[in-house]
Amino acid sequence: MLETYSPSGSEAEVAQLIHNEMRAHKIVSRIDRAGNVLGTLGNEGPSVLLCGHMDTVPGRIPVRRDGDFLYGRGAVDAKAALAAMIYGAIAAKQGSAFPIQITVAGVVEEETSSKGIKEIINEGSHYDLAVFGEPSGVSNIIIGYKGSLRLHLTFLTAGGHSAAPWLSASSYDASAVFWSEFQRQFLQNEAQSKFDVATGCVTNIISDGPGNSVPAKTTLDVDIRIPPHIKPQELAKKVEDFSTIFARNRKDVRVQLRIDDETEAFLGSTDSYPLAAFRWAIRKLQGTPVVFLRKTGTGDINVYAVNQRIPMFTYGPGDSKLDHTENERVSIPDYLASIEVYANALPRIAERFNQAEMQPAIK
Repeated sequence: MLETYSPSGSEAEVAQLIHNEMRAHKIVSRIDRAGNVLGTLGNEGPSVLLCGHMDTVPGRIPVRRDGDFLYGRGAVDAKAALAAMIYGAIAAKQGSAFPIQITVAGVVEEETSSKGIKEIINEGSHYDLAVFGEPSGVSNIIIGYKGSLRLHLTFLTAGGHSAAPWLSASSYDASAVFWSEFQRQFLQNEAQSKFDVATGCVTNIISDGPGNSVPAKTTLDVDIRIPPHIKPQELAKKVEDFSTIFARNRKDVRVQLRIDDETEAFLGSTDSYPLAAFRWAIRKLQGTPVVFLRKTGTGDINVYAVNQRIPMFTYGPGDSKLDHTENERVSIPDYLASIEVYANALPRIAERFNQAEMQPAIK
């Protein structure tokens, strides 16, 4: 999988590779119209969705093994997690004394548009629980992700000659003032708890014009990450009002705002039985306490949780600090351990489901 380069929008080759591997292991597999790979084991019992993503950020990294570590683009984010789901599902189905239905989904464009998970939502299949594959670390489970609000801002001025900058308003200067005031009003990057406050940064800035001109057009792309108590729609309205007032107070500057994406934060329950089954499996294998994590990033689970009210969380091998870096690597022992966690946790869920089904109705 690592040797098959698959930046967002170019997942077809790795999808075919995974499809072939699933079929070789007698998994009923298909590639849907979005390009997702879906493999299903079993047709009765609790229905489980294991969802990982096939795409990566751009940038090739030579694939190599160095001791216990495997390097390559996607090693952490998140091909190791998806591979662990596939082999963990196979082992779980073989080892379960009770019926269980497992669907392993390798989805497209998690890093960009979430096109893959949106297609799964549109298909309308029902699941009793969902686990998303991202790097939590083998002994941790992720129960929360921040939401996001992505903005595209354009600042327009008349421009002028750079030999007399005092005569003309600069769109770049206006954007710098805007951003400084925006940070003071909306962002708390210096707060101790980064999960509980809005944080963000400028991800791209472009000033147009020849080298001897005061820039007449500057654009900013802004990525804001928001906690569960802030709704992206409410924050978007405040940002719109702020932009309007900023331009109104500067007759020589026009500001255009476009909301490129709104994603709600996710904070899951810590007392569901599926979560308890994974905690048990991790403790059994690792002999260490399980830590619940809340991440400042945003993932496909945010999109899925808006439409589904079922237990869901994130689990997978790897150190998320290596996401999107040139040093992406995964510990092979951790990768193998995460397969065992799936292999042990899923049959325990099937057993509990069977016991609940067998209980007489209370009258």
